[in-house]
Amino acid sequence: MKITAHEIELLVPNAAVAKNGRDLAAKNKLFNLKMSEDGSLIWGECSGSGASPYFCSVDYIDESKPVFRCNCPSRQFPCKHSTGLLYAFEKQLPFAVAEIPEEIAGKRAKIQKRTDSKEQESSGTKEKAGVQAEKPQNTKSIIKKADTQLSGIEIAKKLLNNIVQMGLSGIDATVRRTLDERIRELGNYHIEGIQLAFTNLLVELSYVENDEYTNVIDQLNYISALLKKSGEYFAAKKQNPEADPELSSSIEEQTGYVWKLAGLKKYGMYEENAEIIQLSYNTYDNTARKAFIDEGYWFNLKTGRIYRSKNYRPYKALRYIKEENSCFEVLQIPELFIYPGDVNPRVRWESMKLRLATDADRVRVIDGASSDYAEVVKTAKSTIKNPLMEKNPVVLLKLNRAYPAGEHIVLEDAQGNRLTLTDLPAQQIHTETILKSILPGRCEDAALAAMINNDLKTGIFSVTALSLIIPGKIIRLLY
Repeated sequence: MKITAHEIELLVPNAAVAKNGRDLAAKNKLFNLKMSEDGSLIWGECSGSGASPYFCSVDYIDESKPVFRCNCPSRQFPCKHSTGLLYAFEKQLPFAVAEIPEEIAGKRAKIQKRTDSKEQESSGTKEKAGVQAEKPQNTKSIIKKADTQLSGIEIAKKLLNNIVQMGLSGIDATVRRTLDERIRELGNYHIEGIQLAFTNLLVELSYVENDEYTNVIDQLNYISALLKKSGEYFAAKKQNPEADPELSSSIEEQTGYVWKLAGLKKYGMYEENAEIIQLSYNTYDNTARKAFIDEGYWFNLKTGRIYRSKNYRPYKALRYIKEENSCFEVLQIPELFIYPGDVNPRVRWESMKLRLATDADRVRVIDGASSDYAEVVKTAKSTIKNPLMEKNPVVLLKLNRAYPAGEHIVLEDAQGNRLTLTDLPAQQIHTETILKSILPGRCEDAALAAMINNDLKTGIFSVTALSLIIPGKIIRLLY
């Protein structure tokens, strides 16, 4: 078993745990270090603040999902003691070969029993496995829930009409408090996504300066379209409760439904033995959700599709939810689950293995880039036109020619179609400025991962650079 410092960083919940773990290993706080004969388990003791040391272990019986155990009171997994154990192993401190402790052997047996049970459930056809894994809903409960959702949508429509009628400029602090109370009531109708959309509206209102309501109006249009679409959707579900959910759009998730992996598998929304490579990674604060969101964009080396991953970290649980990080390796995923949606659908996985990215992988990304900018613009505009679809889709552009034009860089394809590079208004890192020091010298055999930006204030259609892909490396511009 080989453990690298980068792999440890991917496993720990945050930078503080990583630092504390490194310090424990560096200060020789870990002792009585042992490992199993096959190298799948390491364990030891760690000096703590109390009189008795903590007993910690890291179990790699399933290499894709290591299990961390420690008798300390921390609710973080791994805790700093287990992390220190990993760093001690990574630094090649002496670990004596020993028999697996009886307590851990017993826990391993229980895990194996659960694994065997899951495998038995998954035997037979894939469709059968999905049905077995997800408990079927009662038809009457589906109709009752749809009735409740439709009632909530009617309340939400009245709320939207009231906001429009009173006028955006007339919404002062007192009115906002009233609106906030009414928005909280929507949480009683199983339409949490609609509730969140109204909360986002209040957030956008709080950002308004100099009577610039462009983003607020955009959010109003989104809510209006969402209420119309969801009303039609739940009415149809009430009439035919046994019908499959809509898989060509994300309306279920937009209204608040939380997809389970078993449900995605039931409807064939997954891919076996997928390999994906990260194009870009960013973390941002979503004040409406009261959470930080770790967002990654990935290229599927087999299908050429661009996916998006999201990791939600609520403010109240920051200490206990692992912060994602940039990934420079290729992820090998036994089952890649794909959420319903059209552009850059969200993906998720339960387990994965890492392998080093090669020049051939990066060439595959470049080959998957579009060399027809006119087609990219056409597809993006049809997407942006729909209020319920992604406003800033991510695309891959094959580079042909790049040159400065005033303050910006212009990209031009072989047919002479042009796209202008700009930074997103709220973006703190100016990727165009970074790219100016690289282009136009690296246009040949290169691609650009870029986010479409349709500026509602100016009407300018442009792209924002996320990363530059060349055969030797992927150069991250947004990080």
